[in-house]
Amino acid sequence: MHKFIILFFFIITFQSSLFAQIAKKETTPETKGEKKQEKRLYSLSQFGHETFLFIKQPIAFKGRDWLRVGEVTASTISVMTLDKTIVRLTQGKQRYYYSVPVVGGRVYGEWYSIGGVAGIFGMYGLIARDSTAKKISIELLQAGIYSELVTTVLKVAIGRARPIITDNEFKFHPFTFFNDNFHSLPSGHTTSAMALSTVMSRHANSTALKILAYAPAALTMFSRMYQDKHWLSDIVPAAAIGYFVGNWVVDLHEGKRHRINVTSIYPPGISFSLDRKLTQK
Repeated sequence: MHKFIILFFFIITFQSSLFAQIAKKETTPETKGEKKQEKRLYSLSQFGHETFLFIKQPIAFKGRDWLRVGEVTASTISVMTLDKTIVRLTQGKQRYYYSVPVVGGRVYGEWYSIGGVAGIFGMYGLIARDSTAKKISIELLQAGIYSELVTTVLKVAIGRARPIITDNEFKFHPFTFFNDNFHSLPSGHTTSAMALSTVMSRHANSTALKILAYAPAALTMFSRMYQDKHWLSDIVPAAAIGYFVGNWVVDLHEGKRHRINVTSIYPPGISFSLDRKLTQK
C-alpha cells in the first residue's frame, strides 16, 4: 500500500508544479455586440458566443501559448518512459480495486459528476438568489463541455491503446472512432476532474481550500491508473487540458467583456425573473 501512497503524492506534486496558474489580461477592445451583452441577462446566445471564442482560441495563440503546448507535449513524451514502471507498481492482486478512494476517484471524473455539482450550485443559486452560485454552475458546465470536446477529438485522432489490452505503450490506431480500447490518450476522467477542481479552486476563499480542491482530481488520476484504464502519460495532457480550460472559462467571465449577469437564466425569447433586483457579479 505504501507504493500507492507514494504514487498519490507524486500525482499531487507533479500536477501542482506543472500547472501553476498564469493570469491573463484582456488586450483586445470590446466589440459592439459584447458591449450590448454586458447589460443583458445570461442566455444561450452568450453561451454560443463564448463557445465560438473557445473554438477559435488556437487561431489566436501567441508565443507563450504555443510554449505551453510544447511544454505539455514534451512532458507527456518524457513521462512515457515511466509508463511501464507505473503499471508494475499499480497492477497485481488489485486488493483495493473497489475501495472508496479508487471508486470515488473514478466517479469524481465521470461526466455526470461535474453536471451534478453544477446542478447543485444552480439550484442553490435559484432558491437562495445567490448570483455567485449561479455563476459557478454556468462555469462548471462550460468547463466540462469544452474540456470534454478537446479530449474527445484528441482521443479519436491519436487512437492510443489502453494498458488493459496491451503491454505496449506505443500501440496506436489513429482515428479510431468506435473502439473505446483505443481512446486512452488523453484521459477523459482526468480532464473532467481537473476542470471541476479548477473552477472550484478559483472560487475558493482561502489558499488551503484552493489546494484541497485538487485532492479529488488527484484521486481520479490515481484511480485511472490503478484500474488499468490509462497510462501515466495519458494523465499529464488530460490534467493540463482540464486545468487550462477551467481557468480560461473563469478568466473569461472575470473580465468586463464577458461578465455573467445571472439574475435570470433564460433561452432566447423567454425570460423568467429570478431576483427582484438586477445585479452583476
